[in-house]
Amino acid sequence: MAVSDAVMSLAGDFDLAGRDQWMDLVEQVLRGAPFDKKLVSTTYDGIRIQPLYTGADHAGDTGLPGVAPFTRGSRVAGGPWQVRQAHSPATGNEAILADLDGGADAIELRLDGEVGLDELEALLEGVPDSVPVMLAPGSGGAVWALVSLWEKRGVSSNEAQGGFGLDARDPTTTQAVENTLSRGYPGVLVSVANGARLADRGASEALELAGSLSDGVAFLRACEEAGIDLSEAASRLEFRYAAGVDQFLTIAKLRAARRLWARVTQACGIDPAPQRQHMVTAGAMMSRRDPWVNMIRTTVACFAAAAGGADAITVSPYDAAIGVPDSLGLRIARNTQLLLREESHVDQVIDPAGGSYYAESLTDALAATAWGLFQELEAGADLNERIEAAHAARSRDVATRRLPLTGVSEFPDLDEPVVARPPMEPDPGLRRLTEPFEALRDAADAAPRRPTAFLASLGPVAVHTARSAFAANLLAAGGIHALSNGGHNTPDLAAQAWAVSGSPIAVVCSSDEMYREHAAVTVAALKEAGCGYVLVAGRPDESWGADGYIYMGCDVLTSLGAIHERLEL
Repeated sequence: MAVSDAVMSLAGDFDLAGRDQWMDLVEQVLRGAPFDKKLVSTTYDGIRIQPLYTGADHAGDTGLPGVAPFTRGSRVAGGPWQVRQAHSPATGNEAILADLDGGADAIELRLDGEVGLDELEALLEGVPDSVPVMLAPGSGGAVWALVSLWEKRGVSSNEAQGGFGLDARDPTTTQAVENTLSRGYPGVLVSVANGARLADRGASEALELAGSLSDGVAFLRACEEAGIDLSEAASRLEFRYAAGVDQFLTIAKLRAARRLWARVTQACGIDPAPQRQHMVTAGAMMSRRDPWVNMIRTTVACFAAAAGGADAITVSPYDAAIGVPDSLGLRIARNTQLLLREESHVDQVIDPAGGSYYAESLTDALAATAWGLFQELEAGADLNERIEAAHAARSRDVATRRLPLTGVSEFPDLDEPVVARPPMEPDPGLRRLTEPFEALRDAADAAPRRPTAFLASLGPVAVHTARSAFAANLLAAGGIHALSNGGHNTPDLAAQAWAVSGSPIAVVCSSDEMYREHAAVTVAALKEAGCGYVLVAGRPDESWGADGYIYMGCDVLTSLGAIHERLEL
Protein backbone atom coordinates (compact mmCIF):
# COMPACT_ATOMS: atom_id res chain seq x y z
CA MET A 1 0.00 0.00 0.00
CA ALA A 2 1.35 3.44 -0.92
CA VAL A 3 2.23 5.90 1.83
CA SER A 4 -0.47 8.30 0.62
CA ASP A 5 -3.06 5.49 0.83
CA ALA A 6 -1.97 4.72 4.39
CA VAL A 7 -2.32 8.35 5.39
CA MET A 8 -5.77 8.58 3.81
CA SER A 9 -6.80 5.39 5.60
CA LEU A 10 -5.66 6.77 8.97
CA ALA A 11 -7.48 10.04 8.36
CA GLY A 12 -10.57 8.10 7.39
CA ASP A 13 -10.81 6.61 10.86
CA PHE A 14 -11.78 10.01 12.31
CA ASP A 15 -14.99 11.94 11.89
CA LEU A 16 -14.62 15.27 10.16
CA ALA A 17 -14.80 18.12 12.65
CA GLY A 18 -16.19 21.47 11.59
CA ARG A 19 -15.97 24.95 13.06
CA ASP A 20 -19.29 24.54 14.85
CA GLN A 21 -18.01 21.51 16.74
CA TRP A 22 -14.85 23.39 17.64
CA MET A 23 -16.93 26.32 18.90
CA ASP A 24 -18.99 23.98 21.08
CA LEU A 25 -15.81 22.76 22.79
CA VAL A 26 -14.47 26.30 23.17
CA GLU A 27 -17.67 27.49 24.83
CA GLN A 28 -17.41 24.67 27.33
CA VAL A 29 -13.92 25.84 28.28
CA LEU A 30 -14.88 29.54 28.38
CA ARG A 31 -17.83 28.82 30.72
CA GLY A 32 -19.75 31.90 29.65
CA ALA A 33 -16.79 34.25 29.22
CA PRO A 34 -17.05 36.40 26.07
CA PHE A 35 -15.34 34.72 23.09
CA ASP A 36 -14.19 38.02 21.54
CA LYS A 37 -12.69 39.29 24.77
CA LYS A 38 -10.83 36.11 25.64
CA LEU A 39 -9.68 34.75 22.29
CA VAL A 40 -9.76 37.58 19.74
CA SER A 41 -7.10 40.29 19.68
CA THR A 42 -6.88 43.44 17.57
CA THR A 43 -3.85 45.01 15.91
CA TYR A 44 -3.14 48.74 16.01
CA ASP A 45 -4.71 48.91 12.56
CA GLY A 46 -7.98 47.47 13.84
CA ILE A 47 -7.40 44.07 12.24
CA ARG A 48 -9.00 41.32 14.32
CA ILE A 49 -6.82 38.27 14.97
CA GLN A 50 -8.94 35.15 15.37
CA PRO A 51 -7.84 32.04 17.31
CA LEU A 52 -8.64 29.76 14.36
CA TYR A 53 -8.50 30.17 10.58
CA THR A 54 -9.83 27.90 7.85
CA GLY A 55 -9.95 27.98 4.08
CA ALA A 56 -13.18 29.95 4.30
CA ASP A 57 -11.27 32.86 5.85
CA HIS A 58 -9.14 33.34 2.75
CA ALA A 59 -10.53 33.33 -0.74
CA GLY A 60 -7.96 35.56 -2.44
CA ASP A 61 -5.61 34.57 -5.27
CA THR A 62 -2.06 35.19 -4.10
CA GLY A 63 -0.41 34.01 -7.30
CA LEU A 64 2.52 31.71 -7.81
CA PRO A 65 6.06 32.00 -6.37
CA GLY A 66 8.02 34.74 -8.10
CA VAL A 67 5.04 35.74 -10.25
CA ALA A 68 2.72 38.77 -9.98
CA PRO A 69 1.29 39.93 -7.62
CA PHE A 70 4.56 39.17 -5.86
CA THR A 71 3.15 37.80 -2.64
CA ARG A 72 5.56 34.88 -2.77
CA GLY A 73 8.88 36.65 -2.58
CA SER A 74 11.03 38.49 -5.09
CA ARG A 75 14.15 36.38 -4.56
CA VAL A 76 14.91 33.66 -7.04
CA ALA A 77 14.21 30.18 -5.71
CA GLY A 78 17.12 29.14 -3.58
CA GLY A 79 18.63 32.63 -3.70
CA PRO A 80 19.93 34.14 -0.46
CA TRP A 81 19.03 37.53 0.91
CA GLN A 82 21.77 40.13 1.20
CA VAL A 83 23.37 40.40 4.64
CA ARG A 84 23.73 44.18 4.83
CA GLN A 85 25.30 45.41 8.05
CA ALA A 86 25.28 49.01 9.22
CA HIS A 87 28.37 51.04 10.12
CA SER A 88 29.40 54.62 10.74
CA PRO A 89 32.64 56.51 11.30
CA ALA A 90 32.20 55.63 14.99
CA THR A 91 32.51 51.89 14.35
CA GLY A 92 35.34 52.51 11.89
CA ASN A 93 37.19 50.77 9.10
CA GLU A 94 38.43 47.85 11.18
CA ALA A 95 34.88 46.85 12.14
CA ILE A 96 33.74 47.09 8.51
CA LEU A 97 36.50 44.75 7.38
CA ALA A 98 35.74 42.35 10.22
CA ASP A 99 32.09 42.19 9.14
CA LEU A 100 33.07 41.46 5.56
CA ASP A 101 35.61 38.84 6.62
CA GLY A 102 32.92 37.29 8.82
CA GLY A 103 30.41 36.86 6.01
CA ALA A 104 28.53 40.14 5.46
CA ASP A 105 27.59 40.75 1.81
CA ALA A 106 27.17 44.52 1.87
CA ILE A 107 27.85 47.56 4.02
CA GLU A 108 25.41 50.33 4.88
CA LEU A 109 27.08 53.59 5.92
CA ARG A 110 25.31 56.00 8.24
CA LEU A 111 26.91 59.39 7.70
CA ASP A 112 25.87 62.86 8.86
CA GLY A 113 26.40 66.05 6.87
CA GLU A 114 28.82 66.54 4.03
CA VAL A 115 31.44 63.81 3.73
CA GLY A 116 34.61 64.35 1.74
CA LEU A 117 36.37 61.88 -0.53
CA ASP A 118 39.34 61.49 1.84
CA GLU A 119 37.12 60.63 4.81
CA LEU A 120 35.10 58.11 2.84
CA GLU A 121 38.21 56.58 1.31
CA ALA A 122 39.73 56.05 4.76
CA LEU A 123 36.53 54.49 6.04
CA LEU A 124 36.36 52.06 3.09
CA GLU A 125 40.05 51.28 2.85
CA GLY A 126 40.52 47.62 1.99
CA VAL A 127 36.84 47.11 1.07
CA PRO A 128 36.74 45.27 -2.30
CA ASP A 129 35.08 47.13 -5.15
CA SER A 130 32.72 44.19 -5.62
CA VAL A 131 31.12 44.82 -2.20
CA PRO A 132 27.94 46.92 -2.43
CA VAL A 133 28.26 50.12 -0.40
CA MET A 134 24.84 51.48 0.51
CA LEU A 135 24.40 54.94 1.97
CA ALA A 136 21.78 54.94 4.71
CA PRO A 137 18.84 57.35 4.47
CA GLY A 138 20.01 60.76 5.60
CA SER A 139 23.52 60.23 4.25
CA GLY A 140 22.93 62.14 1.02
CA GLY A 141 25.93 64.38 1.67
CA ALA A 142 28.20 61.46 0.79
CA VAL A 143 26.71 60.61 -2.62
CA TRP A 144 29.23 62.41 -4.75
CA ALA A 145 32.09 61.34 -2.49
CA LEU A 146 31.05 57.73 -3.18
CA VAL A 147 30.86 58.36 -6.92
CA SER A 148 34.26 60.07 -6.82
CA LEU A 149 35.71 57.12 -4.93
CA TRP A 150 34.49 54.72 -7.61
CA GLU A 151 36.04 56.92 -10.29
CA LYS A 152 39.30 57.21 -8.38
CA ARG A 153 39.48 53.44 -7.99
CA GLY A 154 38.71 52.93 -11.66
CA VAL A 155 35.42 51.14 -11.00
CA SER A 156 33.43 51.16 -14.23
CA SER A 157 29.77 52.16 -14.22
CA ASN A 158 28.79 48.54 -14.94
CA GLU A 159 30.83 47.27 -11.97
CA ALA A 160 29.71 49.79 -9.33
CA GLN A 161 27.49 48.25 -6.65
CA GLY A 162 25.60 50.11 -3.96
CA GLY A 163 22.98 52.72 -3.28
CA PHE A 164 22.63 56.42 -2.52
CA GLY A 165 19.76 56.16 0.00
CA LEU A 166 18.15 59.41 -1.17
CA ASP A 167 14.70 60.26 0.16
CA ALA A 168 12.05 59.34 -2.40
CA ARG A 169 10.31 62.67 -1.73
CA ASP A 170 13.45 64.80 -1.93
CA PRO A 171 13.23 67.03 -5.06
CA THR A 172 16.95 66.52 -5.72
CA THR A 173 16.47 62.77 -6.00
CA THR A 174 15.07 63.06 -9.51
CA GLN A 175 18.25 64.80 -10.66
CA ALA A 176 20.31 62.06 -9.05
CA VAL A 177 18.30 59.45 -10.96
CA GLU A 178 18.94 61.30 -14.21
CA ASN A 179 22.66 61.54 -13.49
CA THR A 180 22.86 57.88 -12.51
CA LEU A 181 21.05 56.74 -15.63
CA SER A 182 23.20 58.94 -17.84
CA ARG A 183 26.35 57.38 -16.34
CA GLY A 184 24.96 53.85 -16.54
CA TYR A 185 25.40 52.36 -13.06
CA PRO A 186 22.92 49.46 -13.50
CA GLY A 187 23.91 48.06 -10.08
CA VAL A 188 23.20 51.25 -8.13
CA LEU A 189 19.96 52.05 -6.30
CA VAL A 190 19.28 55.76 -6.00
CA SER A 191 16.23 56.30 -3.84
CA VAL A 192 14.58 54.85 -0.73
CA ALA A 193 10.91 54.83 0.23
CA ASN A 194 11.61 54.70 3.95
CA GLY A 195 8.75 53.10 5.81
CA ALA A 196 11.05 52.13 8.69
CA ARG A 197 11.39 55.79 9.73
CA LEU A 198 7.61 55.88 10.15
CA ALA A 199 7.70 52.73 12.29
CA ASP A 200 10.45 54.31 14.41
CA ARG A 201 8.05 57.15 15.18
CA GLY A 202 5.26 54.77 16.16
CA ALA A 203 3.40 54.01 12.93
CA SER A 204 1.35 50.82 12.75
CA GLU A 205 2.08 48.24 10.08
CA ALA A 206 -0.61 49.50 7.69
CA LEU A 207 0.47 53.11 8.20
CA GLU A 208 4.06 52.12 7.45
CA LEU A 209 2.92 50.45 4.23
CA ALA A 210 0.67 53.33 3.22
CA GLY A 211 3.33 55.96 3.93
CA SER A 212 6.04 54.15 2.02
CA LEU A 213 3.65 53.52 -0.87
CA SER A 214 2.84 57.22 -0.96
CA ASP A 215 6.57 58.03 -1.05
CA GLY A 216 7.09 55.55 -3.87
CA VAL A 217 4.27 57.07 -5.91
CA ALA A 218 5.62 60.59 -5.30
CA PHE A 219 9.00 59.41 -6.59
CA LEU A 220 7.45 58.01 -9.77
CA ARG A 221 5.46 61.20 -10.33
CA ALA A 222 8.60 63.33 -10.02
CA CYS A 223 10.48 61.07 -12.43
CA GLU A 224 7.59 61.17 -14.90
CA GLU A 225 7.57 64.97 -14.82
CA ALA A 226 11.31 64.92 -15.50
CA GLY A 227 10.80 62.69 -18.52
CA ILE A 228 12.47 59.65 -16.98
CA ASP A 229 11.26 56.24 -18.06
CA LEU A 230 9.16 54.90 -15.19
CA SER A 231 10.42 51.33 -15.52
CA GLU A 232 14.00 52.61 -15.18
CA ALA A 233 13.00 54.86 -12.29
CA ALA A 234 11.27 52.00 -10.44
CA SER A 235 14.36 49.83 -10.86
CA ARG A 236 16.38 52.42 -8.88
CA LEU A 237 13.96 52.50 -5.93
CA GLU A 238 14.26 50.43 -2.74
CA PHE A 239 11.65 50.09 0.00
CA ARG A 240 12.85 50.04 3.59
CA TYR A 241 10.67 48.43 6.27
CA ALA A 242 11.00 47.66 9.98
CA ALA A 243 10.99 44.06 11.20
CA GLY A 244 9.44 43.68 14.64
CA VAL A 245 8.94 40.93 17.21
CA ASP A 246 5.51 39.95 15.90
CA GLN A 247 6.80 37.57 13.27
CA PHE A 248 3.48 37.01 11.55
CA LEU A 249 2.72 40.70 11.21
CA THR A 250 6.22 41.25 9.81
CA ILE A 251 5.84 38.41 7.30
CA ALA A 252 2.38 39.63 6.26
CA LYS A 253 3.63 43.20 5.94
CA LEU A 254 6.28 42.21 3.41
CA ARG A 255 3.87 40.05 1.45
CA ALA A 256 1.25 42.83 1.42
CA ALA A 257 3.86 45.41 0.39
CA ARG A 258 4.74 43.47 -2.74
CA ARG A 259 1.08 43.15 -3.65
CA LEU A 260 0.48 46.89 -3.14
CA TRP A 261 3.48 47.92 -5.21
CA ALA A 262 2.45 45.56 -7.99
CA ARG A 263 -0.89 47.33 -8.06
CA VAL A 264 0.82 50.72 -8.33
CA THR A 265 3.15 49.66 -11.13
CA GLN A 266 0.23 48.10 -12.98
CA ALA A 267 -1.69 51.38 -12.73
CA CYS A 268 1.39 53.21 -14.04
CA GLY A 269 1.68 50.89 -17.01
CA ILE A 270 5.09 49.63 -15.90
CA ASP A 271 6.19 46.13 -16.77
CA PRO A 272 5.82 43.90 -13.68
CA ALA A 273 8.94 44.01 -11.54
CA PRO A 274 9.54 42.81 -7.98
CA GLN A 275 9.56 45.39 -5.22
CA ARG A 276 13.08 45.68 -3.78
CA GLN A 277 12.74 45.26 -0.02
CA HIS A 278 15.31 46.08 2.65
CA MET A 279 14.33 45.09 6.18
CA VAL A 280 15.95 46.59 9.27
CA THR A 281 15.26 45.31 12.76
CA ALA A 282 12.97 47.85 14.40
CA GLY A 283 14.77 50.48 16.43
CA ALA A 284 11.66 51.07 18.56
CA MET A 285 11.87 47.59 20.13
CA MET A 286 15.48 47.91 21.30
CA SER A 287 16.24 48.44 24.99
CA ARG A 288 19.13 49.87 26.97
CA ARG A 289 18.23 47.84 30.05
CA ASP A 290 18.87 44.10 29.94
CA PRO A 291 20.21 44.57 26.41
CA TRP A 292 20.88 40.85 25.97
CA VAL A 293 17.14 40.37 25.41
CA ASN A 294 17.68 42.39 22.23
CA MET A 295 19.38 39.32 20.78
CA ILE A 296 16.08 37.46 21.03
CA ARG A 297 14.12 40.37 19.59
CA THR A 298 16.42 40.77 16.60
CA THR A 299 16.53 37.01 15.94
CA VAL A 300 12.74 36.82 15.74
CA ALA A 301 12.65 39.94 13.55
CA CYS A 302 15.38 38.65 11.25
CA PHE A 303 13.65 35.30 10.82
CA ALA A 304 10.37 37.05 9.98
CA ALA A 305 12.11 39.32 7.47
CA ALA A 306 13.74 36.32 5.78
CA ALA A 307 10.56 34.24 5.78
CA GLY A 308 8.69 37.24 4.40
CA GLY A 309 11.02 37.39 1.41
CA ALA A 310 13.20 40.45 2.08
CA ASP A 311 15.93 41.07 -0.48
CA ALA A 312 18.32 42.56 2.11
CA ILE A 313 18.32 42.52 5.92
CA THR A 314 20.14 44.66 8.48
CA VAL A 315 20.23 43.41 12.06
CA SER A 316 21.03 45.91 14.81
CA PRO A 317 23.65 44.92 17.41
CA TYR A 318 22.19 44.13 20.82
CA ASP A 319 23.97 47.16 22.33
CA ALA A 320 22.98 49.65 19.62
CA ALA A 321 20.55 51.52 21.92
CA ILE A 322 23.32 52.12 24.46
CA GLY A 323 25.95 53.67 22.18
CA VAL A 324 28.55 52.66 19.63
CA PRO A 325 28.32 48.84 19.31
CA ASP A 326 31.39 46.83 20.24
CA SER A 327 32.89 43.94 18.28
CA LEU A 328 30.74 41.36 20.10
CA GLY A 329 27.53 43.21 19.30
CA LEU A 330 28.49 43.54 15.64
CA ARG A 331 29.52 39.90 15.38
CA ILE A 332 26.31 38.57 16.94
CA ALA A 333 24.20 40.82 14.70
CA ARG A 334 25.97 39.48 11.62
CA ASN A 335 25.94 35.86 12.77
CA THR A 336 22.22 36.00 13.51
CA GLN A 337 21.68 36.33 9.78
CA LEU A 338 24.32 33.82 8.80
CA LEU A 339 22.93 31.13 11.11
CA LEU A 340 19.44 31.60 9.71
CA ARG A 341 20.69 31.61 6.14
CA GLU A 342 23.59 29.15 6.07
CA GLU A 343 22.53 26.68 8.76
CA SER A 344 18.75 26.96 9.01
CA HIS A 345 18.42 27.53 5.23
CA VAL A 346 15.48 29.89 5.60
CA ASP A 347 16.34 31.27 2.16
CA GLN A 348 15.80 27.93 0.45
CA VAL A 349 12.00 28.20 0.46
CA ILE A 350 10.10 30.90 -1.38
CA ASP A 351 7.30 32.28 0.76
CA PRO A 352 7.22 29.65 3.52
CA ALA A 353 4.12 31.32 5.02
CA GLY A 354 2.20 30.98 1.75
CA GLY A 355 -0.81 28.72 2.03
CA SER A 356 -1.22 29.30 5.77
CA TYR A 357 -4.81 30.42 6.25
CA TYR A 358 -3.69 32.81 8.98
CA ALA A 359 -0.79 34.31 7.02
CA GLU A 360 -2.86 34.66 3.87
CA SER A 361 -5.79 36.25 5.73
CA LEU A 362 -3.50 38.63 7.58
CA THR A 363 -1.80 39.59 4.31
CA ASP A 364 -5.20 40.27 2.73
CA ALA A 365 -6.33 42.41 5.67
CA LEU A 366 -3.08 44.39 5.82
CA ALA A 367 -3.08 45.02 2.08
CA ALA A 368 -6.70 46.20 2.11
CA THR A 369 -6.22 48.41 5.16
CA ALA A 370 -2.99 49.93 3.85
CA TRP A 371 -4.50 50.59 0.44
CA GLY A 372 -7.40 52.43 2.06
CA LEU A 373 -4.99 54.51 4.13
CA PHE A 374 -2.87 55.19 1.04
CA GLN A 375 -5.93 56.52 -0.77
CA GLU A 376 -6.71 58.76 2.20
CA LEU A 377 -3.14 60.10 2.21
CA GLU A 378 -3.37 60.81 -1.51
CA ALA A 379 -6.59 62.71 -0.80
CA GLY A 380 -4.81 64.91 1.77
CA ALA A 381 -5.09 63.07 5.09
CA ASP A 382 -2.46 63.95 7.70
CA LEU A 383 -0.04 61.02 8.08
CA ASN A 384 1.65 62.55 11.13
CA GLU A 385 -1.68 62.78 12.92
CA ARG A 386 -2.36 59.10 12.24
CA ILE A 387 1.10 58.12 13.46
CA GLU A 388 0.64 60.06 16.69
CA ALA A 389 -2.64 58.24 17.34
CA ALA A 390 -1.03 54.86 16.71
CA HIS A 391 1.93 55.75 18.94
CA ALA A 392 -0.42 56.88 21.72
CA ALA A 393 -2.32 53.58 21.57
CA ARG A 394 0.89 51.56 21.71
CA SER A 395 2.23 53.72 24.54
CA ARG A 396 -0.92 53.04 26.58
CA ASP A 397 -0.35 49.33 26.16
CA VAL A 398 3.27 49.73 27.24
CA ALA A 399 2.21 51.71 30.33
CA THR A 400 -0.32 49.07 31.36
CA ARG A 401 2.00 46.20 30.38
CA ARG A 402 -0.59 44.88 27.97
CA LEU A 403 2.43 45.12 25.69
CA PRO A 404 5.13 43.66 27.98
CA LEU A 405 8.79 44.52 27.50
CA THR A 406 10.87 41.65 28.80
CA GLY A 407 13.75 42.74 31.02
CA VAL A 408 12.31 46.24 31.36
CA SER A 409 8.62 46.38 32.29
CA GLU A 410 8.48 42.64 32.99
CA PHE A 411 11.09 40.56 34.85
CA PRO A 412 13.62 43.38 35.32
CA ASP A 413 16.91 42.53 36.99
CA LEU A 414 17.97 45.20 39.46
CA ASP A 415 21.38 43.55 39.77
CA GLU A 416 22.16 43.37 36.06
CA PRO A 417 25.72 44.47 35.21
CA VAL A 418 26.06 47.88 33.63
CA VAL A 419 26.79 47.78 29.90
CA ALA A 420 28.69 50.91 28.89
CA ARG A 421 29.43 52.00 25.35
CA PRO A 422 30.87 55.20 23.83
CA PRO A 423 28.00 57.66 23.33
CA MET A 424 26.41 57.97 19.93
CA GLU A 425 24.26 60.79 18.56
CA PRO A 426 20.65 59.64 19.09
CA ASP A 427 18.22 59.47 16.21
CA PRO A 428 15.74 62.31 16.85
CA GLY A 429 12.99 60.45 14.99
CA LEU A 430 13.27 57.24 17.02
CA ARG A 431 10.89 56.62 19.92
CA ARG A 432 11.92 53.49 21.75
CA LEU A 433 9.15 51.74 23.65
CA THR A 434 11.30 51.10 26.71
CA GLU A 435 12.33 54.72 27.27
CA PRO A 436 9.69 55.67 29.91
CA PHE A 437 10.61 52.71 32.12
CA GLU A 438 14.33 53.26 31.57
CA ALA A 439 13.95 56.86 32.73
CA LEU A 440 12.48 55.58 36.00
CA ARG A 441 15.30 53.09 36.39
CA ASP A 442 17.88 55.82 35.75
CA ALA A 443 16.31 58.04 38.41
CA ALA A 444 16.30 55.21 40.94
CA ASP A 445 19.90 54.26 40.15
CA ALA A 446 20.98 57.87 40.69
CA ALA A 447 19.75 57.83 44.31
CA PRO A 448 22.40 57.53 47.06
CA ARG A 449 20.89 54.18 48.06
CA ARG A 450 18.66 51.73 46.25
CA PRO A 451 15.06 52.85 47.00
CA THR A 452 12.93 50.19 48.67
CA ALA A 453 9.32 49.31 49.35
CA PHE A 454 8.24 46.96 52.15
CA LEU A 455 5.89 44.12 51.23
CA ALA A 456 3.37 43.79 54.03
CA SER A 457 2.37 40.26 53.07
CA LEU A 458 -0.49 38.70 55.00
CA GLY A 459 -0.94 35.01 55.69
CA PRO A 460 1.15 32.00 54.66
CA VAL A 461 3.25 32.00 51.49
CA ALA A 462 0.66 30.06 49.49
CA VAL A 463 -1.87 32.83 50.18
CA HIS A 464 0.16 35.94 49.42
CA THR A 465 2.88 34.76 47.02
CA ALA A 466 1.02 35.57 43.78
CA ARG A 467 0.53 39.22 44.66
CA SER A 468 3.85 39.53 46.46
CA ALA A 469 5.67 38.35 43.32
CA PHE A 470 3.51 40.64 41.19
CA ALA A 471 4.30 43.65 43.38
CA ALA A 472 8.04 42.91 43.48
CA ASN A 473 8.16 42.62 39.69
CA LEU A 474 6.22 45.86 39.23
CA LEU A 475 8.37 47.79 41.69
CA ALA A 476 11.58 46.53 40.08
CA ALA A 477 10.40 47.99 36.75
CA GLY A 478 10.83 51.36 38.43
CA GLY A 479 14.18 50.52 40.02
CA ILE A 480 12.69 49.88 43.47
CA HIS A 481 13.77 46.88 45.53
CA ALA A 482 10.97 44.99 47.30
CA LEU A 483 11.73 44.00 50.88
CA SER A 484 9.94 40.67 51.06
CA ASN A 485 9.31 38.25 53.88
CA GLY A 486 7.53 35.02 54.62
CA GLY A 487 4.27 36.68 55.55
CA HIS A 488 2.64 38.00 58.72
CA ASN A 489 -0.19 36.47 60.70
CA THR A 490 -1.73 39.75 61.86
CA PRO A 491 -1.87 43.39 60.67
CA ASP A 492 -0.03 44.50 63.80
CA LEU A 493 2.86 42.14 63.09
CA ALA A 494 3.04 43.48 59.53
CA ALA A 495 3.17 47.06 60.84
CA GLN A 496 5.89 46.18 63.34
CA ALA A 497 7.98 44.54 60.60
CA TRP A 498 7.57 47.63 58.41
CA ALA A 499 8.77 49.88 61.27
CA VAL A 500 12.13 48.11 61.42
CA SER A 501 12.52 47.78 57.64
CA GLY A 502 13.68 51.35 57.06
CA SER A 503 11.48 51.70 53.96
CA PRO A 504 9.18 54.72 53.60
CA ILE A 505 6.60 52.75 51.61
CA ALA A 506 4.53 49.63 52.25
CA VAL A 507 2.58 47.41 49.85
CA VAL A 508 -0.10 45.15 51.30
CA CYS A 509 -0.13 41.77 49.52
CA SER A 510 -2.52 38.89 50.03
CA SER A 511 -5.58 37.13 48.63
CA ASP A 512 -9.04 38.61 48.01
CA GLU A 513 -10.42 36.53 50.86
CA MET A 514 -7.78 37.84 53.26
CA TYR A 515 -8.42 41.42 52.08
CA ARG A 516 -12.11 41.26 52.92
CA GLU A 517 -11.27 40.88 56.59
CA HIS A 518 -7.82 42.40 56.99
CA ALA A 519 -7.04 44.94 54.24
CA ALA A 520 -8.50 48.04 55.91
CA VAL A 521 -7.11 47.05 59.31
CA THR A 522 -3.62 46.46 57.86
CA VAL A 523 -3.57 49.79 56.04
CA ALA A 524 -4.65 51.55 59.24
CA ALA A 525 -2.01 49.72 61.31
CA LEU A 526 0.74 50.68 58.88
CA LYS A 527 -0.30 54.33 58.92
CA GLU A 528 -0.50 54.31 62.71
CA ALA A 529 3.07 52.98 62.76
CA GLY A 530 4.14 56.01 60.71
CA CYS A 531 4.05 54.77 57.13
CA GLY A 532 3.15 57.77 55.00
CA TYR A 533 2.42 55.88 51.78
CA VAL A 534 0.55 52.58 51.73
CA LEU A 535 -0.39 50.68 48.58
CA VAL A 536 -2.54 47.59 48.17
CA ALA A 537 -1.76 44.99 45.51
CA GLY A 538 -5.27 44.52 44.21
CA ARG A 539 -8.14 46.27 42.51
CA PRO A 540 -9.16 49.57 44.12
CA ASP A 541 -11.52 49.55 47.09
CA GLU A 542 -11.83 52.97 48.67
CA SER A 543 -13.05 51.47 51.93
CA TRP A 544 -9.55 50.15 52.58
CA GLY A 545 -8.06 53.63 52.87
CA ALA A 546 -4.89 52.96 50.85
CA ASP A 547 -2.96 55.72 49.07
CA GLY A 548 -2.91 53.74 45.83
CA TYR A 549 -3.51 50.37 44.20
CA ILE A 550 -1.47 48.23 41.84
CA TYR A 551 -3.10 45.45 39.85
CA MET A 552 -3.08 43.67 36.50
CA GLY A 553 -3.97 46.24 33.85
CA CYS A 554 -3.23 49.33 35.94
CA ASP A 555 -1.16 52.17 34.51
CA VAL A 556 2.18 50.99 35.82
CA LEU A 557 4.07 54.08 34.67
CA THR A 558 1.67 56.36 36.56
CA SER A 559 1.85 54.20 39.68
CA LEU A 560 5.64 54.07 39.61
CA GLY A 561 5.79 57.81 38.92
CA ALA A 562 3.73 58.45 42.06
CA ILE A 563 6.04 56.20 44.10
CA HIS A 564 9.10 58.03 42.71
CA GLU A 565 7.54 61.35 43.64
CA ARG A 566 6.91 60.11 47.16
CA LEU A 567 10.51 58.91 47.40
CA GLU A 568 11.72 62.23 45.95
CA LEU A 569 13.69 60.49 43.22
